[in-house]
Amino acid sequence: MDSVLLDTSFCIRLLKNNDPLHSNAKEYFKYFLDKKIEMYLSSIVIAEYSVKDDANNLPLEFVKIIPFDFFDGKTAGEFHSILISNKSQVASIERNVIKDDCKLIAQIFNRKINGYITKDKKSFGRIIQPILQNKGFDIELLDLEVSLNVYKGELF
Repeated sequence: MDSVLLDTSFCIRLLKNNDPLHSNAKEYFKYFLDKKIEMYLSSIVIAEYSVKDDANNLPLEFVKIIPFDFFDGKTAGEFHSILISNKSQVASIERNVIKDDCKLIAQIFNRKINGYITKDKKSFGRIIQPILQNKGFDIELLDLEVSLNVYKGELF
């Protein structure tokens, strides 16, 4: 993995000292820096983060900000269409969550980003995997609830 998109849930935990996943977020962030893994931050994530906190608190000097553009919109619509063709799989997920996840996955796809870190692991199987399978591409999905040591296969 040489690039990763940071999800809103990751950013929240990175900057919220009293969150149970704060230490995991810090460890991953340091790992990305140490390994020179390019970190991307979507303008969509910035909008979501700004609901509860000032976006200037985000680690902007360490990330590449990517705007949501025409091509992302076109791809996101295609991805959303894939999901609604199997309504039973996404019936219990809020419509806005599906739309925003499709937008982020479209940005990953269009920019050939090969990693995605989020706390929302339920989206892995119900939203992200069907799109990946249909489009024939792969990304490394990082679950923020899994510590860096476990992710790397280390005992301690």
